[in-house]
Amino acid sequence: MSVSMRRVLAGLSAAAALVATSACGDTSEPETQAVIRVPDDATLEEAGDLVEPGGLILISSGTYEGTLEVSADDVTVRGDDRNGVVLDGGLTASNGIVGTGERITVENLTVRNYLQNGVLITGVTDDSGAGIARGPDGYVPSEAPPPVPGYLVQYVTASNNGLYGIYAFNRTSGVIQHNLASGGSDSGIYVGQCADCNASVTGNVVVRNAVGIELANASTVTVTGNRIVDNRVGISVLSNYLEAHGPTQSLQVAGNVIADNDQTETPTQASGGFGIGIGLAGAVGSDIRSNLISGNDNVGIWMTSSEDFAPIDNTIGPGTWGDNGVDIAYAPTDHAPGSGNCIETGPESAGVTTEPSGLAALGCGSDLPASDYTQPPAPDGISFADVALPDERQGLPTVDDQPRQLPETVELPDISAIETPSADLLESGA
Repeated sequence: MSVSMRRVLAGLSAAAALVATSACGDTSEPETQAVIRVPDDATLEEAGDLVEPGGLILISSGTYEGTLEVSADDVTVRGDDRNGVVLDGGLTASNGIVGTGERITVENLTVRNYLQNGVLITGVTDDSGAGIARGPDGYVPSEAPPPVPGYLVQYVTASNNGLYGIYAFNRTSGVIQHNLASGGSDSGIYVGQCADCNASVTGNVVVRNAVGIELANASTVTVTGNRIVDNRVGISVLSNYLEAHGPTQSLQVAGNVIADNDQTETPTQASGGFGIGIGLAGAVGSDIRSNLISGNDNVGIWMTSSEDFAPIDNTIGPGTWGDNGVDIAYAPTDHAPGSGNCIETGPESAGVTTEPSGLAALGCGSDLPASDYTQPPAPDGISFADVALPDERQGLPTVDDQPRQLPETVELPDISAIETPSADLLESGA
């Protein structure tokens, strides 16, 4: 073969290789955008990869399957209609929205029928960068990474999800407000694993869950102005070794309606809790006051130990009580006896009933005597998928159309200025 012929063949081979490469398409990363419209610009599952830091994912009305994962910082995920934008897991997908970036906002949409979480805001990721939490993800608490700052979840309806409706994990400086959470087989709203959560849970309606609001190893959290009714347990506060940063410390609970948490048509609570307004297990330095706590079949507030975490320096202040099996039970274990706890319910709570009796008259300054109060057996529950939806809420508050620039820290309210609410607080929805 002549030299000239070899050169011709080489040129043809190079051209063929170029054509083959072009046929495979451009392998570079897709270009990000400040605003991603779903479904016009991308599918739900594509949107998280396409939005740039500080951007907006705007979801049009419709029902969407699958999961939206967002890892960029300062991103807002917004539905254009809270009732009309529905992320539906179809009882097959694990999570609805997963946010791992700093200062993420999720608002104005519905998430339902996910096997794990409706909205998961987490500071823990797996080897692939996907957001995870505790439990079925196999997370090891001793390997807890630094917490990730900033989140806002608001005007979200989370219903019939297999673990949590709204779940904040290993995060700091967050606000969960004006949401409706129902049908969670663990809890409607959860904050966990943060030594200094600096989190506000306020103005939510939390109904028909195993637990309304759950706080585990979650310190410096303020729970105010929520309607927490018709769950098995209204609020569960615990310290444990399943997550890092135990015990739970410096919790504030004020201005909430915590009523009628004895609903049988709900998922069974993992520890068998039922008919409990607030369960404090191994908490330290909690301040609970100015709440309406009524109609909880077994106990309004149950203060006890958790594993070897003892209840220490917790205060139960004035509030309104009524029709609970017993208003306050103090029952730490011999293994983790409590100390420094104070029940000071004030003159307006003269009829408060306690186990052991007479605790309300002791005031503060001496250790409380313990009772042997135990939880009665709970009635059977139902699947989270079968929990009846709350009444559809129309005319819900709307949000503006600007991306959020969340602050580095959240200013928590002064609960000493909060008054006990009336029974109709947020009765028309959140």
